[in-house]
Amino acid sequence: MPQSHGVVARGRDDTSDLPRVRSKLRRAASSKQTVNYGQLMKEFRVSRGRPLTRLISEADRGEHTEGAPGFAAIIVRKDTGYPGGGYFCDLSLPLSLRRTRERATDPKLSAAEKKHVTDQQAKIWAYYERP
Repeated sequence: MPQSHGVVARGRDDTSDLPRVRSKLRRAASSKQTVNYGQLMKEFRVSRGRPLTRLISEADRGEHTEGAPGFAAIIVRKDTGYPGGGYFCDLSLPLSLRRTRERATDPKLSAAEKKHVTDQQAKIWAYYERP
């Protein structure tokens, strides 16, 4: 696998770290904390872009199958404290919040986008604080 600065560009089907990723995100959620993309990249040796997106998507998919809300809203950019613009390209979002792929890299969020994220974070934290 290609390697750069200790970060591995993982293969399409590499989910070997998925249980550890989900465990880390569950701990963060139960502590009402966020995790930044860089932390995930460093700890799980995954590169940004599709490999990181795939890892987050697989973790979310696993949670959704168990009836949980997923983690995407608590995985944030270090500089803004909010998810990256790509978060708003998800087809499950209301149309009024959904971004085109061309705006996926724009870190600037509208007031409505920020409110959506904080609402989602509250739901995630409430779900995972259950005994």
